[in-house]
Amino acid sequence: MAPRTALFVLFATVATVSAYCPNGCSGHGSCGSNDKCTCYLRPNGDAAWTSHDCSLRTCPKSAAWVAVATAANEAHPSVECSNKGSCNRKTGECDCFDNYDGIACERTVCPGDCSNHGFCYTEKQLAADASKTYTKPWDAMKHVGCVCDLGYRGPDCSLQECPSGVDVLKGDGNSKGRDCSGRGICDYGAGLCKCFTGYFGTKCQHQTILG
Repeated sequence: MAPRTALFVLFATVATVSAYCPNGCSGHGSCGSNDKCTCYLRPNGDAAWTSHDCSLRTCPKSAAWVAVATAANEAHPSVECSNKGSCNRKTGECDCFDNYDGIACERTVCPGDCSNHGFCYTEKQLAADASKTYTKPWDAMKHVGCVCDLGYRGPDCSLQECPSGVDVLKGDGNSKGRDCSGRGICDYGAGLCKCFTGYFGTKCQHQTILG
């Protein structure tokens, strides 16, 4: 073999042996042409790792709460942590902003966990409870609200309802949604009626008779 040919083969061999991907793709990808890593994927097809050497974890994705609109009704692309949290690149978990929850920060939270006096439902569930349908909108499974136990009310189910009945003077009582039969003020902390002057009873259902 001619000296020049041998020297070329030697350089080519050394170049081939020394070719490698950054950090060996960290064991989280395959090394392809041009020393470029192709990071492994999640079962759903999304990248499980990122960065040039596949050393950083990706986080779960869901419809973005906020994003730049790209077309009519196209403003909620699938993004990491739903744009309502930051991705921990070491663990691959979302650190959600306040009032957002889920593995991808994909839903809101019910205030005060409904004060342990109710259940937290999605809009889809709330609509179904009212015999309505709310399944197609993008936020059907994202916004949530409390369904309070009997005897409680308020956005966080923290208000204890007072007893109420028919107004003793035949005015608007409980049939119109008025507390204490329309003849008192409800103390929502205790669930007790404070009757107006001239009325009494647990529901302010009696009128004082003047002798």
